[in-house]
Amino acid sequence: MHESDGKTDMKFKALFLDMDGTFLDFQAAEKEAFYKTLKGSKIEPDEVRYQRYSSINDSLWKAFERGEIAKETIRSSRFTLLFQELGLDADGDAAEEFYERALGEGHALMPHAREVLQYLSERYALYVVTNGFKNVQKSRLRLADIERFMVKSFISEEVGFQKPQKEFFDVCFAEIVPALKPTEVLLIGDSLTSDILGAQNAGIASCWFNPDGIPNESGAEPDYEIRSLLELKELLR
Repeated sequence: MHESDGKTDMKFKALFLDMDGTFLDFQAAEKEAFYKTLKGSKIEPDEVRYQRYSSINDSLWKAFERGEIAKETIRSSRFTLLFQELGLDADGDAAEEFYERALGEGHALMPHAREVLQYLSERYALYVVTNGFKNVQKSRLRLADIERFMVKSFISEEVGFQKPQKEFFDVCFAEIVPALKPTEVLLIGDSLTSDILGAQNAGIASCWFNPDGIPNESGAEPDYEIRSLLELKELLR
């Protein structure tokens, strides 16, 4: 793996871009939507309840990435499990419906995201690759005013497969015109288990966005690692 200390030694024609935690500030959107949802359910939100929800949600998404559960299980489980665990008499399905609407309104960007997307869009074909829910992701991309930078968005709910499955990327390559070779694509994302492992499975290069400098104990090996999105301007100049 290389740190972003200079120009890449490969010629890329296109970039596959993860959104949540990479270009869109998912944590900010998630927290705001969660607080709104609990208030809508007549439950007082607090940090302890949010952290527990976030842990349940993360474990469900990890199970989805591993192919152990369907995406609908995430929808039907996360608030129901939370309310059961907290001993709260509330409707998990109604909370989920409310939450997805609220989450779709969360469109805060990561630092320097718009500047970097503008720069990259003038030099590469940009494609969104995300495991998020279709309606939520499309809403957030539109409200953040960044979908204009993208050639196309590949969302697992529409693709029929999810990152890190190779089949997800097979669909991407099959639908891109003109055709691209895996060696002509770089994937940029923050998740080792979804993005970096997915790129590894698909035989494409990857760049790990790791703003907090966490250690990599996943077994997935990125080709490049950056701490700030601004580093992409140097890496891909």
